Amino acid sequence: MRTMLLCAGTALAIAGVVSLSYALLNMFGYYHVLDGPAGLYGRLHRRMIIFLMAGLVLAVAGAACFIIRSRM
Repeated sequence: MRTMLLCAGTALAIAGVVSLSYALLNMFGYYHVLDGPAGLYGRLHRRMIIFLMAGLVLAVAGAACFIIRSRM
């Protein structure tokens, strides 16, 4: 059980970091594109919000796995 929680926590934490990195990349594009159609800005902003929320949820779930593992 401890090994499974360690593997799950690590995988969730890595997925959270990747998702947050992608959100940061979309945020950078949203604020630094100088001339683009309105649809581009909308897609970048929507992806930024979606991947930010997904990254936070995944990171919290990974941390919860680590905390549960340490209490066992």
